Amino acid sequence: MAEEKKPVKYDIDGFDVITTALQELVNQFPELREGDEIAFSTLDDASGKAMFPVSGAVIESEKESITGHVTQVCLYPFCVIYRISGANAKRKADTKEWLDNLGKWLEKQTITIKNNTYKLEEYPVLTGNRKFLTIDRQTPAYLDSINENKSENWAINISARYQNDFDR
Repeated sequence: MAEEKKPVKYDIDGFDVITTALQELVNQFPELREGDEIAFSTLDDASGKAMFPVSGAVIESEKESITGHVTQVCLYPFCVIYRISGANAKRKADTKEWLDNLGKWLEKQTITIKNNTYKLEEYPVLTGNRKFLTIDRQTPAYLDSINENKSENWAINISARYQNDFDR
């Protein structure tokens, strides 16, 4: 018997809220150099770092009480791309480590950068009745693609899970 596929639903309003919060959060990453940033959905031809949403904020589960109070658990998958040019083996390894450290840091793990340790203590407060539950790596960092100009796109896939409470 074929399983009935439920239509995918999205937290449309939550997309902008989560995108803004994650954009601010990834740009607090301690390994970002002064003046460096993780842009949103845009990269230079030869270098740069950017965050790209994968699909929007998918509603994973939804519970509604008899009083009309709704609790949704939503998933916001995204990837961070780090583009490098003219990379030797060490630069590639450093880029992979940088992305893996970003993932660990977002998971609230302790990371070490130049003999200093850093740990993300809490996720940012979201507007409305949304709150981050977890942010997890879906993959280790990997070489995603090589461009015509020989620059390389290194990527890590991450998912932010959050809760959204409201009354219908």
